[in-house]
Amino acid sequence: MKPALRALASIMFLASPAHAVDYGVFGALFPVEEPSVLDTILGRLSEMEANGELAQMQQDMQDKARSRVNRPIPVAGMRPAEAYRSYNVDLSIILDRDLADHRGVVFARAGTRVNPLEHSRFNQRLVFIDGDDPDQVAFAVDLANQEPVKLILVNGAPLDQTETHQKLFYFDQGGVISERFGLTVVPSVVSRADPLMLVEEIPVSRGENQ
Repeated sequence: MKPALRALASIMFLASPAHAVDYGVFGALFPVEEPSVLDTILGRLSEMEANGELAQMQQDMQDKARSRVNRPIPVAGMRPAEAYRSYNVDLSIILDRDLADHRGVVFARAGTRVNPLEHSRFNQRLVFIDGDDPDQVAFAVDLANQEPVKLILVNGAPLDQTETHQKLFYFDQGGVISERFGLTVVPSVVSRADPLMLVEEIPVSRGENQ
């Protein structure tokens, strides 16, 4: 065969389709699998339920929630009153937008100064105390026996105090009301003194209400 024909034959052989060859299987084959996250969680929950851990966790959560309701986080920065002091608080606000009724009629324009006392008949005194101080509690209960007041704790257990004294005790959650009136000591008694509010800091001592 001439050299040119041999070269052409070689090229045609290389270009011909390849044929697969099965050499068999060598060694064991294993499927690639990952554990299901859901199955893992359900398995763990089943274990916790079987050994009582789940029931204990649920009980702990209920106890914590119940404890937080009966004993909220104390209002920060409060201290016992050491001397009588009084001051006034202006609750007036400046409107940042127009106010309209349900029909769209504007009854107060932005920039208007509004005193909420002019639109409220609320006239109860607010008594702020530390519910863990027996003297302050006694002072507040004695005042509540003389006139309608709202008893507000900045520390302590309002549900326990309500049950013990058969009077409704509130709690200043987050210190929102205390901050609005600038309270830093207890007992503090807040009352209406139009057009302002009057805050009185009243010290108390064991066996004596002042």
